[in-house]
Amino acid sequence: MKKYIFEDIILQNALNFTREVIEIFGDLLNEGMDITRLVARIKEITDKLGSEVIEAIIEELDRIIKEDKRRKEKWIVERKDKKRLTTILGDIEYERTYYKSRQDGRYTYLVDDALEIGRHDRIEKGVKIKLVENAIEESYERSSKKACPEELSKQTVLNAIREIGEVEVKREIKEKKEVKVLYIEADEDHVPLQEGGDETPRLVYIHEGREERNGRNVLKNVYYKAYVGEKAEDIWIDVANYIEENYKEEKIEKIYIAGDGAPWIKEGLEWIVKSRFVLDRYHLNKYVLKATSKEPKYRDKIWRAINEGDKEELKKVFNELIKVTKEEREKEKVKEAKRYILNNWEGVEIYSKDKDVIGCSAEGHISHVFSSRLSRNPLGWSREGLKLMAKLRVFSKNGGDLREIEWGKKENINEGSYKLTKKQIKEAVRRVKTSTNEKINNITVLNMGKVTPIYRVLRAIKYAQVI
Repeated sequence: MKKYIFEDIILQNALNFTREVIEIFGDLLNEGMDITRLVARIKEITDKLGSEVIEAIIEELDRIIKEDKRRKEKWIVERKDKKRLTTILGDIEYERTYYKSRQDGRYTYLVDDALEIGRHDRIEKGVKIKLVENAIEESYERSSKKACPEELSKQTVLNAIREIGEVEVKREIKEKKEVKVLYIEADEDHVPLQEGGDETPRLVYIHEGREERNGRNVLKNVYYKAYVGEKAEDIWIDVANYIEENYKEEKIEKIYIAGDGAPWIKEGLEWIVKSRFVLDRYHLNKYVLKATSKEPKYRDKIWRAINEGDKEELKKVFNELIKVTKEEREKEKVKEAKRYILNNWEGVEIYSKDKDVIGCSAEGHISHVFSSRLSRNPLGWSREGLKLMAKLRVFSKNGGDLREIEWGKKENINEGSYKLTKKQIKEAVRRVKTSTNEKINNITVLNMGKVTPIYRVLRAIKYAQVI
């Protein structure tokens, strides 16, 4: 079988692509098709063209390396091997040369080293990034179907997530910020595990208050952190470190820690200096409604005492409510609400005493950041998968880009084992341009004078020097 040179392959691919586009256009005119089908057919042939061009480029680079005098001095040719690699365009298969080092006897594929393709890689990094990006928002199964034309398993998605590991957006700090007030909000989700039971991933986010943006109130300079399995003290030490790294602590006058009053949240008061607790109004309202479900007339009385910061009046109202409640089960609900509010009284009365308190939106954030992906799916998570996904969710919310993450060192890649010289690069580009232009000039359709669709395309290529 004839082995075509690089220029022949590229030109032939361009011709084939042009013919297929014209064929699709003919089908559109003759049979009709909607935009979805049209886009799908064009994508199919563009992906195919891209895959074939990539294969040709890799094999041409392999040929240039093989013919280089510098290579011959350092590396001995062993054999030719084929490699199959899944890309975002689909599977590609190319042939490359296997070498042995004259210096230390190690073996490698120099063209793979040059392109940072690992010895055992079967999927290129672009596909892995797509898999993980999709998995952040939807199931592993859906993610695998969207990443590339080839069929990939759910395990492949999990493997990509494991490869990237625990990620975090590290903010570049040129100078620590000066703020008088800082806000910390915290909550947890309840996620079912494959092994039974559940885990409680915890969300903590730090911000500088609210500001209006495009007609909406949003948190200012918000930064999210996710924790799965960490002790409360380790969580708050980490938060304290973030504050120390990003803010001039001596300028901070007050820090509010807002949440539902869980012990792990309140422990933050022991670790964060100048901090004060604020009870989440969502949970406060939940308990007020629970206590007054059978006696709604007491609802306004309870809220009046809360809003005025009158603890004694609140006790009086609750005691009266307990007396008038007849059913024992309902009476227990009232007592539970009373205990909850009084146990968190410092976080309740602060609303009436401190003008800088802005409340807490943790319930909405836990739903948006965690629950929508972690706990609304009936299937359970592995502990490892849950922790990695929780980290990925906050990484995404913090504006992280997976393309900027170091994915770990590739195995069997010899860094610096081969690099093209500027002279080689110029010569390769010149040769391809010259040869391709000559071949275009010799194409019959360009010399027959008949204006066809292929003629128009190739003429545009020729005179615009696209190739």
